[in-house]
Amino acid sequence: MTRTKSHRGIKIALGIFGALIVLFFILEIGLRMFIAQQIKSDFLDNAPDSVTVEREPTVRFGAMPVLFGLASGKIHHINLDLPSTLTPDSSYIAGTPAATIDATGLALDEDNPHADRVVVNTMLPQAVVRDMLRRELGDSLEESSDGSFVDLNSMLTVSKVQANPESGTFTITFSNGAFAVELRPHIQDGQPVFEAVSTQLLGRTLPDFFSDAVSVALERGLNDQVVGQMKVERFDVVDGGFAVTIIGENVLLNDLQV
Repeated sequence: MTRTKSHRGIKIALGIFGALIVLFFILEIGLRMFIAQQIKSDFLDNAPDSVTVEREPTVRFGAMPVLFGLASGKIHHINLDLPSTLTPDSSYIAGTPAATIDATGLALDEDNPHADRVVVNTMLPQAVVRDMLRRELGDSLEESSDGSFVDLNSMLTVSKVQANPESGTFTITFSNGAFAVELRPHIQDGQPVFEAVSTQLLGRTLPDFFSDAVSVALERGLNDQVVGQMKVERFDVVDGGFAVTIIGENVLLNDLQV
C-alpha cells in the first residue's frame, strides 16, 4: 500500500512539473510575441507618412528565456532586422535605411532603454550620402577657406554621389559635372575619414581645402545621422552605396541614429 502511494505521489509531482514547464513555454512564447509586436508597431508608427514599408521588422531573441530577463530587468539578447523607410527625393531624404541591430543586455526601462552592447549593420545608399553633403557642405567650405570661398560656394550644388567599389573610392559630382571630388574612406580611431584621390574643377586641380571641406561635411553628416556616440568598425564602398558597421557599449537606444 505504501509503495502504491509513493508511485502515485511521484506521478502527481511529475504531472505538476510537466504542467509548469508547459505553462512556462506558453508564457515565454506569449511574452516574445508581445515584445516583438510592440517593437514592430513603434517602428511602423515612426516611419514617414509618405512611405509604404515593404515588410514588417523581424524580431528575434536569443536562446536565453525572455522570462528570465523580465525577472532580472534585462533581456539577454535581441536581434532586429529593420526594413528601409527612406523617401529619396531630388532635394531631401527622410526616414532611415535598412539595418540589422544586435543588442546584448537590453535593459527593460520604458523611459530610458539601453543596452550593454549594440552592433548595427546598415547600407547607406548613394542618395543618402548626397543628402548629407547638401546639408553640411556650405558651412564646411566657409570654415576650410576662412570665408574666402563664399562666391563659388553659392554656385556649387551636390549633383550626385557615385560609388566605385572596384577601386574602393566614390566620386562626388557638383554643379552637373563642373566639379568632382574622388575620395577613399578609411577608419581612424572608430571614425570614418576620407582621403582625396583627385579634386578637379573644369579640368583644373583645386586647393586642398576643397577636399578637406568635403571630408569634414561627410564626417559631420555621418556622426549626426548615423554614428552618434558609437564607433565605426566598417565603412566599405559597395554597389549603390556604403556598407557600414557601427558598435557601441552602454548605448542609449533612444539615441540610435539608424
